[in-house]
Amino acid sequence: MLTLSMNESAAAALHPLRPAAALPAAELHDELRDKLSPGVVESEGALVFAAHRSSGSPTAAIARMGWPDLTHYECQVNSFHLEDYAPVEVTVLEDGQPHISLADQVTLLRLGMAVADVVCGLVRTSVPGTPIRCIVSANDTNGVFRFHRIRSGERWGVHDLDRYRSDMVVTVEDQPLRGR
Repeated sequence: MLTLSMNESAAAALHPLRPAAALPAAELHDELRDKLSPGVVESEGALVFAAHRSSGSPTAAIARMGWPDLTHYECQVNSFHLEDYAPVEVTVLEDGQPHISLADQVTLLRLGMAVADVVCGLVRTSVPGTPIRCIVSANDTNGVFRFHRIRSGERWGVHDLDRYRSDMVVTVEDQPLRGR
């Protein structure tokens, strides 16, 4: 079962009730497609982008970095900035802070949702029956995509998406139905 959740600011920006024709599909550019095409692999119980696979083990990285669990490990290793792969303008303000327009933030959200669709397909193919959560966020400085396996007792981030006040947040969960 595929479940889409978003906070109020993402819902307002994406206008989910607008006709589909008003929201053209986000495109995966060649560089992003190349990043995703190697797929997803499993290592010591952790799911990672094959392109992000580090030379060390997840257990060693968790101990070294002080992360509490595999979910946090996955969210760090499977994280990347969407603006690196999108046709958006990132301006630098006088104080050195990057700035992304609201329209470009929406582009980043839509791109992240397209990436989530691809990642769900990759996981279904490489590790069938594995539930995952993709997290897409965008604000006026960046857009981020990450994903992790859904595990009992572990979760990355805040359960109440509306607590993210400065970010637009969308989660996509793919939880295969049992017994089908």
